[in-house]
Amino acid sequence: MARLSKKRVKQALHDTKGAVYLAAKKLRCSHTAVYNYVNKYPDIAEIKEYYDEETNDIAETGLRECVIEKEPWAIKYQLSTKGKKRGYIQTQEVENTGNQTITVTYDRSEPLDTSQEPE
Repeated sequence: MARLSKKRVKQALHDTKGAVYLAAKKLRCSHTAVYNYVNKYPDIAEIKEYYDEETNDIAETGLRECVIEKEPWAIKYQLSTKGKKRGYIQTQEVENTGNQTITVTYDRSEPLDTSQEPE
């Protein structure tokens, strides 16, 4: 087994389009060894990031095509994620008809809109 080097790790990541496990297989080392290079060297991290972003672009293009074809699952996914800014959010109504306690949990990663008065 040849010793790892920046050059070999870079080439393996290019050859595998940023797939760390496949690069490790090609280099005959562990995936953690490749991740160590990714974490240590910004120019190697940039290669992985490039291919990750390229894959995201391909996925978004595929999603867009499915939305254009009016695939219901794609429309729902698009509106529930990127459509949130336009008010497309999924809500659920719960009715308590007894003496039971209802616990509500919400995602605190987005600020709660308190500007609107309850009806």
